[in-house]
Amino acid sequence: MSTVKECPAIKVRPFERTDEDYEAFIRVYSAHFPEYPTTVGERRHWDDTRSKKYPFHRDMIELDGAVIGYGVYGQSPWAYHPKKFYFEVYVHPDNGRRGIGTAYLQHVIATLADRRLIGVTAGTREDKIAGVEFLAKHGFTQTMRCPRSHLQLDEFDVSRFEGLRKKVTDQGLRVVTLRELSASDPDWKRKSYELNWEIIQDVPTTDPQEKQEFETYAKQTLGDPNMLFDGWFVALDGDRYVGMTNLWANQTSKEMLFIEMTGTTRSHRRRGIATALKVYAAVYARKYGAKIIETDNEESNPMYQINMRLGFKPQPAWLEFEKTLGTE
Repeated sequence: MSTVKECPAIKVRPFERTDEDYEAFIRVYSAHFPEYPTTVGERRHWDDTRSKKYPFHRDMIELDGAVIGYGVYGQSPWAYHPKKFYFEVYVHPDNGRRGIGTAYLQHVIATLADRRLIGVTAGTREDKIAGVEFLAKHGFTQTMRCPRSHLQLDEFDVSRFEGLRKKVTDQGLRVVTLRELSASDPDWKRKSYELNWEIIQDVPTTDPQEKQEFETYAKQTLGDPNMLFDGWFVALDGDRYVGMTNLWANQTSKEMLFIEMTGTTRSHRRRGIATALKVYAAVYARKYGAKIIETDNEESNPMYQINMRLGFKPQPAWLEFEKTLGTE
């Protein structure tokens, strides 16, 4: 454990993978994002399957021996630069606006000084005004805006889009679930992995993406307890995987499902496949018992406009920021 030089009353210690630390972490997280319930099991899964190729560190922030916040810094394959780290800090609202976030940011920058970084990235949601103000105050500038959107399932009229599903089958394509593929295609994991990589390369990012290791994808994504095998739809052209959308649950509520990825291979774009796949997902979500589907897209991504045409409604966006530290 160490004290933070700029704020001696605050102590920072590494996160310990005990139930107690996970529960303390979740208490702080849930105070900021109560609409996204999470569990110890969910968080353990991501920590257990995280690639060791990319540095990752989580701290607990204590005041008078009690956990009042947490901080994270590391690198991610989703917007990768060898000289940039991402950073986040969340302090329980009961202890907000006391300089704790500032002290932790300075602690992180000092800790990483020997890496000669050129930038630190961070993110928050645009309705989290304190977070936006914190990043602006410390020299972060916005680099990307990714609007969230909701589809209210009791307002979704699937009959308006039946022609889209027929359009896909009229092209000789089939739409099947991942459960069906896992039972019929011995290579379903590898093909799903390659399809995901082909699609994700066209997702807007601030820095290039790195291809995730197959073993990590298989354990982390395909092995996630929240992944719905019956809510993951794949478009097939013969035996080739050419499009997908996938729905994710959470362990505490059935009311909201999340679309993690939708897209098609470049060879099969502008044929209505992605839109039709989202219709399949909406039909499944209603049968599942969900009330809302949520997703997010970078605002210039054509997928965002597809969502709007399907009846998704805009929600406060996720924002990405970067603070320049130096030059290469």
